[in-house]
Amino acid sequence: MTGDDLLTELKDSNTDLALLVSRVSRDQLPWVVVPAQAVAAWEQREPETWAKVSVWLAGRGVTLVRI
Repeated sequence: MTGDDLLTELKDSNTDLALLVSRVSRDQLPWVVVPAQAVAAWEQREPETWAKVSVWLAGRGVTLVRI
């Protein structure tokens, strides 16, 4: 799945997740720093959406650095 495909799916979802996908797609960094509280909130409020984003990040080889 491309970043654009995922962004299309996220258009009605959490804006923060869409921003994360957009940033990773644009910058193509091997890692991204995300507050641990944000990840916990995504896991709780939007588990299916977060799972898609997590799989997408892993597929791109992007490490999630929780702070």
